[in-house]
Amino acid sequence: MRSELQELQRWMQRSIVAGEELDSAASLILPSATLSPLERLNLYRGMYEARLVEALRTDYPGLVALLGEEVFTELAGFYIEAHPSRSHTLNRLGDRLPEFVAEVEGLRRAGMVQDLARLELMGTEVFDEQETSAAEFPRTAGMAEAELGELRFYTIPALRLGSFRYPVHRYLAAIRTGGIAPRIPARPTRLAVFRRDFQVHHLVLSPGAAALLGALASGEALGAAMEKCPELRPAAVFRHFQNWSSIGLFQRIALPA
Repeated sequence: MRSELQELQRWMQRSIVAGEELDSAASLILPSATLSPLERLNLYRGMYEARLVEALRTDYPGLVALLGEEVFTELAGFYIEAHPSRSHTLNRLGDRLPEFVAEVEGLRRAGMVQDLARLELMGTEVFDEQETSAAEFPRTAGMAEAELGELRFYTIPALRLGSFRYPVHRYLAAIRTGGIAPRIPARPTRLAVFRRDFQVHHLVLSPGAAALLGALASGEALGAAMEKCPELRPAAVFRHFQNWSSIGLFQRIALPA
């Protein structure tokens, strides 16, 4: 009896999730007064797909606002068909949506759509990362230049860096606060996306600051990282570090042995 129940459950999952073996509905489900076995099964299939679309809508509110409900729902349906859920959780259902929209033809403002999708994915990623304590900026007075060059700054897990063709963080900020979505012209923008106290934040970076923080995040020592942004003066670098430390971008700062 137990094995029969398990097989029935597996069939139910296959039919609802993947649309497989629907012909078996007639022999496994009783009709109701108004619905055939397949029609009753399709109610659950429709509810399942609606739940997936709702999960994508929750993770991508900016895309919903930019594309409109109808277009987004249609896009989400195509995406789910191409990339069905393979996990027990829906948290990562939309991980491939940015690459998916990049291949869709005919989208209005396609470049901004792609940038917005990438930014919103970064937001869901950092939100799900481990919360870590922030390191305090060390005292560097009296340290030799060679010692300073060996400092290593270990960034928090809940940090992502990205370059965009549009300042899409402005659009997303307006959506989050319930304001009128602004018209966003193209402008190269570099962002640090991070979470602190379970809030996702966007920090605009200059090209030099983005290069410096990116090098540190990849594990390079301070001296090697600074070589990648020679336009930054030491005073500017120090101000960046003070700011990044104050907002909690580093979980550990290692002094040279």
